[in-house]
Amino acid sequence: MLINLAIDVHSYIAHPYWPERERVINITKESGLNRARSAQNRRKALEEYLRGEGMTLADYDALVEAADRQFYVDDAGCVVIPKRHVDGMLVATCDKIRSAGKPCPPDMVRTVLRASGWQTTLTPDDAGWWTRYAVVSAGTGARLSNQRALRRNAYLGAEPPSEVDARKPIEATGTLDINPEMVRPEVLRKALDWAGEWIGIGASRKMGWGRFTVTSFDSEADEQ
Repeated sequence: MLINLAIDVHSYIAHPYWPERERVINITKESGLNRARSAQNRRKALEEYLRGEGMTLADYDALVEAADRQFYVDDAGCVVIPKRHVDGMLVATCDKIRSAGKPCPPDMVRTVLRASGWQTTLTPDDAGWWTRYAVVSAGTGARLSNQRALRRNAYLGAEPPSEVDARKPIEATGTLDINPEMVRPEVLRKALDWAGEWIGIGASRKMGWGRFTVTSFDSEADEQ
């Protein structure tokens, strides 16, 4: 059974981690760029490292630009909420919702709730910027510095958390391919409604981002 979804995404942050980001981080570490104290020495360290790698400063600038892309887009340049974000939302939903509301166990989401990505008509140019300072901590939770780090993410949506301005509404579409003998559509619909209010999709969900409302939940089997 194929279920067609229409979703009003109130706000969305993608915060993708591109392969180019990994490469930029490695260049920064291996070149000693951050250890140099002056701008001149930082540039010298970077140029020497890039020369050894067969790269130019223009190559590095292009790499940084690619690493800084804020959203996933399709061939037409429209923002796509990728399948991995949809799957992550569904797994969190099946993990957190009460037992009676689970459409399936969390470890079966990718098998029995075969989700597509969510397509939008917006482009990265429709985004605003969410800027804030965050405490720098280790994986154990221990604070690493008294100085807070500047964090900056592009966002979309007409109903973001109150500290930023509203942007254009996000009208997204997607599908779920389910086996109705294993997943009850009415339970799944209620779970998605609950997820839109309490889980969210994308990055910074714990800070109120990524909330959504399912506006259409149509089964092709029902239409036949």
